[in-house]
Amino acid sequence: MRVILAVTGAVLVLGAAAVAGVRWTTAGEPVPVTAPAGASTALPEGEYEAVVDNRTAEVATDLRSERGAPQVATYAMPAATTWDQVRSDVAGQLDGWEQVGDCADTGDRQVQCSWSEPTRWWPRLVRIVFLRPAEPGDTDSYVWPESTFLVIGSAPSGSR
Repeated sequence: MRVILAVTGAVLVLGAAAVAGVRWTTAGEPVPVTAPAGASTALPEGEYEAVVDNRTAEVATDLRSERGAPQVATYAMPAATTWDQVRSDVAGQLDGWEQVGDCADTGDRQVQCSWSEPTRWWPRLVRIVFLRPAEPGDTDSYVWPESTFLVIGSAPSGSR
């Protein structure tokens, strides 16, 4: 009887260790997120570059953890692209993930949203930042092309 209990206990411990090992390995990889339709990695020239580069650097810094650097990409979007289109497209790829905070369109030039993997151990994180050009004549106006920009960051798990 003791042998059966010892074998059963060993199997349970090994099973739990295997599950934890698989989760640890999966958590160390950022989840791939595909850009919405119409997105282009070829960014047009313009005076917006410092603003877009700063937001990209912020996302990369915010999502960095002891598990490693995040995957961060910047895309030029068609001028007619809306925040709701971008947010719903990315959220559709993260089925079952939990939205972090309020992701409502405030009408600001910059809007962002984050999602966290619904797991107890080492959840991964995805963040998007949507950048629009300033209104013509606005005091914060830059000479932006007729497009909006999207920054997508996907991070491995870990403490941030």
